[in-house]
Amino acid sequence: MAAALDNVLHTLRLRRRPPHTQRSRGDVMASVPVRNSLVEWKKDDTGEVSLIIPADHKRVLRVLVRVMDLPNKRVVALDAVGSFVWERCDGERTFGEVSQDLAKEFGMTRRESEASLAEFFRVLGKRGMLGFVVTESAKEQIAAAKTKGRGKRSKRRKGR
Repeated sequence: MAAALDNVLHTLRLRRRPPHTQRSRGDVMASVPVRNSLVEWKKDDTGEVSLIIPADHKRVLRVLVRVMDLPNKRVVALDAVGSFVWERCDGERTFGEVSQDLAKEFGMTRRESEASLAEFFRVLGKRGMLGFVVTESAKEQIAAAKTKGRGKRSKRRKGR
């Protein structure tokens, strides 16, 4: 309820949005990328994926689109890496699993695959083609990992 009120106040320009919260690496790695169901996609003979995105025209443009017979969809062609990642955004694999697959397939280090994947997901998320879900089991895994990690650190400090 409070989030809905904040959205209304922000829309009316009576309140600014709070700054984005920083997510830990564990939170990001456990999140599940999910494709936007409105975005259609197809794979061509070379294995590359094309995303077909419905155009969201304003009222005035809708009339012009009909009169001038302009396309009501746009197509975005992904390269080999983007296609590989898009196919794995099935709502079941986590960011971490996709990152590991990417590193294995294209001979990247863990850090390289995470950085390029994060940027790719950021761009697709900003354009509304992709979203993220954090499941309850992922939240539990994150909490368990944080608890487990704290225990190791305290043991290391005691041993020094």
